[in-house]
Amino acid sequence: MISLIICTRDPAALAAVSQSAAATIGVPFEIVPIDNSRGQYGICEAYNLGAAQARYDVLCFMHEDIRFRTADWGQTVVDVLRDDTIGVLGVTGGQFQLAAPAAWWGCGLPYCRENVLNVFPDGHTERELRNPEAATLTDVAVIDGMWMCSRKDVWARHPFDAHTFTDFHFYDVDYCTEIFRSGLRVCVTFDLLIEHHSRGNINAQWVVNALKYQRKRMNQLPFGVVTPSPPERHALELRALQEFTGLLIRQRFAAATVTKYLARCLLLAPLNRDTLWLAKQLIQSRFGA
Repeated sequence: MISLIICTRDPAALAAVSQSAAATIGVPFEIVPIDNSRGQYGICEAYNLGAAQARYDVLCFMHEDIRFRTADWGQTVVDVLRDDTIGVLGVTGGQFQLAAPAAWWGCGLPYCRENVLNVFPDGHTERELRNPEAATLTDVAVIDGMWMCSRKDVWARHPFDAHTFTDFHFYDVDYCTEIFRSGLRVCVTFDLLIEHHSRGNINAQWVVNALKYQRKRMNQLPFGVVTPSPPERHALELRALQEFTGLLIRQRFAAATVTKYLARCLLLAPLNRDTLWLAKQLIQSRFGA
């Protein structure tokens, strides 16, 4: 029923997640591991290779640092994806994707929908549960790529963009954008709980891929299943632009790129104190003022 596609670099981690899936999935399945121990693939290419090899009609693209807490979760996935209006299913996502460069949570916590148990290196756990509607299934704009399921026919029409995204960031946001824009739904389920053993890394590579996503999707942003009020959207966009501009400055991206996003901040709020502080940081970082 389900093909579990895993881009793997660590045999021990692959064995652990495979064992967790086997003990809990509750339906026929296969593991389709794509060995990336030499770093020869970006995750888009790895996932496309795995999907092409898959024998089953339901595809589950998943990281090797997750574990499953819910019994018979495979039947939940199969039942949800029987609805042909749904294109992709996850456990954590955002209801609105901003025009500014932002991760799926850039929409702000009120618009996040998630059910995940984060496990930290010291062993302590924190459950992120945001489900104000007390739903079993809810629509979002994009989901996090730690675990995302699609039917094989959906993937075949909308494969991961391995040409644009050649490493490990924004593949999930772009995949969801493509599916959402095709008219299919992007959903989060609250009927299963997953442990996640790492946190995202917002680094220079993330910024590069955020810029790639912006160039590719600029005419399709923003979008979502909610419509923030104009003042709220303005505040969300400004905050995201300021955070992104700060990343560009700290990572010492080209002055032309930084200036472009600083200008967008100034257009939204010319006298905003945080934007003016960013301008000062840019000058100091480049000229030592």
